[in-house]
Amino acid sequence: MAQQKRNPLFDKEKVLVETIAQARSEDNWADVSSALKELYEIRTSISHSAKNGKRVQILESFENEEALSSGGRYLIRPPLVGRDAGLIHHALRKNGHSALVLCREPSTSLGLCPIVALGSGVMVRIQIEEPNNQEKPTCAWFDHAFEELGDHVLSKLDRTASTKRQLDYLLAHLPAVSTCSCIYNAGIKLCRTLCDEDK
Repeated sequence: MAQQKRNPLFDKEKVLVETIAQARSEDNWADVSSALKELYEIRTSISHSAKNGKRVQILESFENEEALSSGGRYLIRPPLVGRDAGLIHHALRKNGHSALVLCREPSTSLGLCPIVALGSGVMVRIQIEEPNNQEKPTCAWFDHAFEELGDHVLSKLDRTASTKRQLDYLLAHLPAVSTCSCIYNAGIKLCRTLCDEDK
């Protein structure tokens, strides 16, 4: 299958991720803040492109990345796991597709749906209500799951830690919740605090 033309936003996103890492290593909080704002705008555009009006696609096996022929929302289910979701997301982007990918685990004894996402060496796990139809989860349910992930990350932020440690926590979790505005806003606010502390 012919590879779709690569979305130029992917290259801009990669540059911004590298900019944030470099600026953080130099304690250049103004540049971290500026790049976070731009990264959120880029990822929002990618997200809008992925939200293409199609139904949520369910994947339970992953044998050939060439089979991933379109963007959109993907829900990864057992026997696949979080790591597989990351590989699928990477393969979709490699094929030129804008996509949002979530991984679910088996239902809990309470009938809840565990959702898992991977960050930079970290894992985020939440439990939400099952979709009304597990074979046809709605786009609204899927988007709600993403927002719940972001809210969960923010709720676990240790407000008693140093400002730098709080920022590092958010940056490490950002890949797992890449479309959640609350994480970017919190990160930008911490950068402003760090700029004031350096004065």
